[in-house]
Amino acid sequence: MRILYLHPNAWTGEYPMLIRLRQLGHEVCALEERRGLQGGKRERADHFRAPGDGIRTLWYDPARGWERLPTWPLDRVFRRAFEGRNLVHRMWVVSEAVREFAPEAVICSDGFTYAIPAALLRRLGLLPARLVVSYIGGDILDCPEANVGKRRTPMVSWLIRNSLKGIDVMRPVCESLAAILRAEGANSARIHVVPVHLVAPRDRLDEVYAHRAAIRSELRSGLGLAQDAPLVVTLSGNQKGKGLHLLAEGWGAISRAVPGVRWLLCGPEDPWLDRAVRPLLREQHLEQTVLYTGRIGNEDVFRHLACADLHVNPTLCEGLNMVTVEAAAVGTPTITSDGAGISDWVRRHDAGAVVPHGEVAPLADAIIGALRSPANLSRWGENARLMADEFLLERIAPAILELLGSPSCKRR
Repeated sequence: MRILYLHPNAWTGEYPMLIRLRQLGHEVCALEERRGLQGGKRERADHFRAPGDGIRTLWYDPARGWERLPTWPLDRVFRRAFEGRNLVHRMWVVSEAVREFAPEAVICSDGFTYAIPAALLRRLGLLPARLVVSYIGGDILDCPEANVGKRRTPMVSWLIRNSLKGIDVMRPVCESLAAILRAEGANSARIHVVPVHLVAPRDRLDEVYAHRAAIRSELRSGLGLAQDAPLVVTLSGNQKGKGLHLLAEGWGAISRAVPGVRWLLCGPEDPWLDRAVRPLLREQHLEQTVLYTGRIGNEDVFRHLACADLHVNPTLCEGLNMVTVEAAAVGTPTITSDGAGISDWVRRHDAGAVVPHGEVAPLADAIIGALRSPANLSRWGENARLMADEFLLERIAPAILELLGSPSCKRR
């Protein structure tokens, strides 16, 4: 099967899926944007990310091309609702990619900026291939209190709802996103929940888990932590929607209840930390109990997650939250809020605890209870490993192919 991926860079972990589908014998192509192309408005390549990967790619510069002139009148109408982008121009480019690659199936890695133009083309009869769209969170969520998603205006709602009618299979990565699609009027028969996959190969995850004790000892020594210090870890973009201010607000109660506890705060220096997280810690005189790693690389992600007793995800609103899955893969359970789609898996597998999003006391109580119960942490950790198996690339790739060949995916 020849599969065309639209905007695989929508999610940083999509590339391994493209490679896996090629390994399974399918031809994979890609349409992706890149500003400032040296060769003009389009650039064709025989690879996507690494020379020799065999993924033919059409790169295009959204700021260039004579097609912008005839499409500009309509693009002005939709531009504000379409995140400042040019909807009709993008339809033109997607149509060009379909003609060039002649795919049997098209997969959108983003449920808004590429799914909408592709779906409208499908409704106009200009995209004959089967169309499968992934919804990962920010493409359809509407959480202004967390600065997440698409704020629903009449035009935004119109675009989303009219796109759903042109999609053969909608693939939300969790049930909460499926519920949003149904609320927007999507046909339930076309909705199939399939989560995103772990990027790291299984043997590497197993290796980290097998050496968990040594990794824990090494990292704690490097961080100046006592080997037996209770340790919670957070790993995110550290923006408002991740809810770290809630953990900071409850950190005093946690510190009083669990002597010697430390918080390993991983991730980039988002301005939200200085505005709403560090001030709360200073007020409670707890700055010295929090260690900041800054941004960490792919390999170190799993090591830092394995180093801790407990991963905490106090998110206000998001799609799945893959960090919880990554922590689970190396045996670290999670306290997560119900604002994350992963909460369904955590409950089902008893791989941690789920608390109401936006509430400090339940979050603090759950963390205190977990750190006071090594037996629970151990049981949760074992269950978390089983939960992580559901997200292995080896399992998700066949599920994607099943969507491409399912009855609901046939041309109407």
